[in-house]
Amino acid sequence: MFQLILGACIISFSPVFVKLAAPYGISGDAAAFHRVLIGGVCLFLASLTSREPRSKVWNMPRSGFNWSLACAAFFTADLLCWHLSILYLGPGLATLFGNFQVFLLAAWGIVFLREKPGLRFFAGIALAMGGLFAIVAPAWTSAGHDFQLGVIFGLATGVFYAGFILTLNRSLAECGDGSQLAAMTTNSLLTAAMLVPVCLLRGESLALDFGMPLLLMTAYGISSQFVGWVLISRGLRETRTSLVGLILLLQPCLAYVWDLTIFSRPAGLAEILGVAATLTGIALGARRR
Repeated sequence: MFQLILGACIISFSPVFVKLAAPYGISGDAAAFHRVLIGGVCLFLASLTSREPRSKVWNMPRSGFNWSLACAAFFTADLLCWHLSILYLGPGLATLFGNFQVFLLAAWGIVFLREKPGLRFFAGIALAMGGLFAIVAPAWTSAGHDFQLGVIFGLATGVFYAGFILTLNRSLAECGDGSQLAAMTTNSLLTAAMLVPVCLLRGESLALDFGMPLLLMTAYGISSQFVGWVLISRGLRETRTSLVGLILLLQPCLAYVWDLTIFSRPAGLAEILGVAATLTGIALGARRR
């Protein structure tokens, strides 16, 4: 459980790196590229030292690779939308909206897996939707076009995040136990390859200046894509399923705290109550029963 908690705490700083890098001319797309490239290289080097045969990228079955390709497509869209939402809304709200994937995954389970959630799940949906309304409604017209775009991109992040989780699970199932490093390495490097044409079509440079830009992106890739996700993948195996969703809520909770403290983001009472209601609703939805 400790590894899961530590991993969630580490990745809560992900949107902070994106926000800090923006003044240095690093766009959201470029930040996404450097995250997965640097993290993917670290994951590949880690897989070389592993004694588990299934952790090697070249040992992945074709079916596992194909699902990793689909996973990378979802992750690419997830990162692009999330990073735009971070720049428009700030780290806290962007990460909060992305975690609405809980309800999309639950809907998938209900429709396709015939799962039967209890009243707690539906209460969670109602509470989360009420919290979302409390956050968005007061500022929808007064905060301007950027706020509206940030909300749209944040909710789109949740859609692609759900697709990422579903395809990642399928890829791991196809590859078998012990394949986490191979799947995460493949996903990261394929995502980096998919982000290259996006950045080039938008005329964005992928070169990093020495100094703070290089330092921020290196820290972002190593902490979020490598260390954070390795800890989470290991912690998942040691933590009761009923606790996993609640522990992972540390990410949006802490991201919101960092937004208020590091960037001195102003927040009214309605927004704070809305965030609390939304997080509580997501927690109920994550438990489902």
